[in-house]
Amino acid sequence: MEIFPIQPVGVSSLRVKESSPQSDVRLSDLSPKIKTSKETEVFEEALSVFASMTPRRLREIASESFQREEIDADTYRELSTELPLQIVDRNGNIMDLSTLTDDSQFDYSEYYRTQQSLAEMIGDMDMSESYSKILDFFGKSA
Repeated sequence: MEIFPIQPVGVSSLRVKESSPQSDVRLSDLSPKIKTSKETEVFEEALSVFASMTPRRLREIASESFQREEIDADTYRELSTELPLQIVDRNGNIMDLSTLTDDSQFDYSEYYRTQQSLAEMIGDMDMSESYSKILDFFGKSA
């Protein structure tokens, strides 16, 4: 009795074909591209007004908006409260705000976006909702 090697039908050999070199694929390349809608563009433009504002001016806007009943007491309180001496940015770096004065320009839109993201990451949905109200107010105010 003779033993013959088994070969799949239609395949002449099982050699591994050399593949062409592939470029590195980044995870960001695989994520779906999100198209920006007109609403998103308008919201981003509105937030840009608060990207360079003094603490004094933000408190004035918050006070006027509270008197016109455009914001609730919690949102007013958050907007009129002084910023902490140090904050954590999205990358986990600590930023010193101790030199910030009432007449210094500050990026409030980025600050509240970061705070909302951090609150969501740690699961504090009440704080996240509070920051969301502030960002909604920023979007409506411009």
